[in-house]
Amino acid sequence: MATRSRPRKKSRAKGGRHSERDVGGRLARPSRQELKEIAAKRRLRQNLYVYGGGAILVAIVALVIFLNIRNSAPVGGEESFASQGNTHIQQGSASPIEYNTTPPTSGPHYPGLAPWDIYDEPIRYEQVVHNMEDGGVIVYYQCEDGCPELREQLAGVVQPYLNSGRHVLMMPNDPNWTGFGSQSAHRDMEARIALTAWQRLDKFDEFDAGRIRAFIDRYEGIDHHVR
Repeated sequence: MATRSRPRKKSRAKGGRHSERDVGGRLARPSRQELKEIAAKRRLRQNLYVYGGGAILVAIVALVIFLNIRNSAPVGGEESFASQGNTHIQQGSASPIEYNTTPPTSGPHYPGLAPWDIYDEPIRYEQVVHNMEDGGVIVYYQCEDGCPELREQLAGVVQPYLNSGRHVLMMPNDPNWTGFGSQSAHRDMEARIALTAWQRLDKFDEFDAGRIRAFIDRYEGIDHHVR
C-alpha cells in the first residue's frame, strides 16, 4: 500500500508573518509600489539631514555674529580709535608721530614692556603702548594733589587682577613730567581717570569700580601683534 505524503507546512518569517517567496523558494522582489515607498522614505531621511544640518549651520553663524556684535559694543563710555601702527623705536626716544589720543592707545613704542604693577611715578607713553599691544590695560589717574584717596580706590580694583597674573598696569598721568628730557612726556588727559587698551579709551572723573572692571574684563589679554 502506497504511503501518503504529508503536505508541507508553509514557512513563516520571524514575527509570524509569511515570507514572500517565488516558485523556486527565493524571496520575491519588492513590488513597484514598495520600491516607491522605500525611495520616498530615503528622500525624507535625506531631507531631514539637509534641513537639520542647515539649521545648525544657521544657528552657528547667528551665534558668531551675536558674539562679534557684543564684543565690539562698548562696555562703558569708551571710544574706538584708528591704529597708528606698532613700530618699534629706540628706547628713551620720543615718538616720531603725535599720538591720536591722550593717553595713547596705539602707535610707536619701545621694544620692552613695563612690568605689570601699580606705580606711583609716571612712565613714558612710548613704554606702556607696548604693554597694550601685548593685551594690557593701563589705568591712569591725574590730579594736581596726587589724589591719594582716588589712588587707593583704583589700586583696590587693580591689585586683584595683578595677584591673578592679569596684564594690568596703573600709574599717574602728569602733564608737567618731562620724562628725563627737556619736554613734557605726558599730556593733559582732561579727566581724573583714563582706561586704555589697544585702540580703546575711556575717560571719566568719578570713581566707578564696576566700569573699570568691565573695561579690564573686556579688553585685557587680547594680543594685538600683527601676524
